[in-house]
Amino acid sequence: MLRKPIGISIFAGTVAASLWALAPAASGGSLGPTEGQTQYLPIQSISYEFGSKFMSGYFVQEAATCSVALMIIEKSDPEAELTATATRVRLVLNPGQIAGLDSEEGYSVNLTCGESAKTMLVDFGNREKLMALQALALPDDLTTSSPVH
Repeated sequence: MLRKPIGISIFAGTVAASLWALAPAASGGSLGPTEGQTQYLPIQSISYEFGSKFMSGYFVQEAATCSVALMIIEKSDPEAELTATATRVRLVLNPGQIAGLDSEEGYSVNLTCGESAKTMLVDFGNREKLMALQALALPDDLTTSSPVH
């Protein structure tokens, strides 16, 4: 019985994220600083511009994981006809896991599932810096290369 309300809320959130993704293109505005870190709670709106891309979405805590739903679209001229379509990205992250999204212009967004999947930490800024942060989060046995026999 609990699945139907969750499914409805995820669908509603996806629709809201889709519409929200169009707002910066229409306003022509920026979404704040070009580098930093913010913590989010479940269903709180997560929105970032990085390079030529715009991302909007949210996460929910599900079975001790962060279930993330994002919409990503190419930014466009607010006066031009909208020809780009958004891409929906679905991720399931365990606490401590990081997913990274990069733009061609060298900007990135890292999404980190918080402790007990109760929060989502979002880092945004320079791609090289964020890739280094992501590499630091890997377990030691994955970062040391050993020959496969």
